[in-house]
Amino acid sequence: MKKQKVVILDNEQQNKHDLDAIHMMQEGLSKVDQFPVYTPDLQWFESMVRTEKENSRKKLRKELSLFLIIALVILSGIIVSFYQMPGVFIFIQIITPVFIAYYTISRFSKKVKINE
Repeated sequence: MKKQKVVILDNEQQNKHDLDAIHMMQEGLSKVDQFPVYTPDLQWFESMVRTEKENSRKKLRKELSLFLIIALVILSGIIVSFYQMPGVFIFIQIITPVFIAYYTISRFSKKVKINE
C-alpha cells in the first residue's frame, strides 16, 4: 500500500482553499447556465408519440394475423395428416423434435464460436 502524503494546512489556508474552490465551482456553473438550451415543442412530441403508437399497433396486428394464419395452416395440416395419412402424421411427430434439437444445438454452437 502506498503511503499518501498529507499536508496539514492552517485554518486560514484551509478556508482560503475552500473559498477558492467554491468560487471556481460558481464560475463553472454560471458558464454552464450560459449555454443555450433547445427544448422542442410539446405538440411535436405528442405527434411523434402518437405516430409511434400507431406504427406499433399496425406492426402488432400484422404480426399477430401472420402468426394466426401460419398456426391455422400448420394445425389444419396436422389434423388432415392425422385422419387421412397416419404415417405422415407419425413422421412429422418424429421429425419435428429432431429438427428443433438440431436447430437449437446449431444456434448454440454458433453463439459459442462467436463469443470465443
